Amino acid sequence: MESDGSLLIHLGMSGRLMLQDAADERLPHTHLVLVLDDARELRLVDPRRFGFASWLDSGDEATDPSLSVLGVEPLETDLATVLPGLVGGRRAPIKALLLDQRRIAGVGNIYADEALWRAGIRPSRPAHRISRTRLARLGDAIREVLTDAVAQGGTTIRDFASPEGNFGYFAVALNVYGRAGSPCPACGTALRRQTVAQRSTVWCPACQR
Repeated sequence: MESDGSLLIHLGMSGRLMLQDAADERLPHTHLVLVLDDARELRLVDPRRFGFASWLDSGDEATDPSLSVLGVEPLETDLATVLPGLVGGRRAPIKALLLDQRRIAGVGNIYADEALWRAGIRPSRPAHRISRTRLARLGDAIREVLTDAVAQGGTTIRDFASPEGNFGYFAVALNVYGRAGSPCPACGTALRRQTVAQRSTVWCPACQR
């Protein structure tokens, strides 16, 4: 760890990084343990084993197969400007394009639903039928949702937690995800659930067109 380079960790679907005292019992499915200078350990726990850890030599970050295929970083990019070019003209549902990590890195199912609700766009609408103005609004909504989620420590639905063991509190601020049948926070219409891009999707039939 003292040499030049980067530690690459992918948490997969259910992986967690846990910062614990070395004397603490290790949980089942602990696949990597990094011993720190202060006698604590950083542990990668991954029950489903979809995650991985890898060491990259300095300069290899840009060519590593796990990173080079990723799209733009949404919190470091003016998405209102670049999103129309990334998805505009495509016939696929807009939500499917948002989940494509080769276009935008880091927008998962929860945050796609929330951003589309904020932007007033139906998740199943083909991207080529959305104006550049509305796509720009969606770009801003993605950044807003991700910024809010980071500020609240992420979204804990089942097992997500920070390395210190803290849960993410953005779940209490969700407007549509996981709320099918509940009234829309904006208009009161019952939220609907459907499958888009093989993912459960919740949206408002009145607010999202």
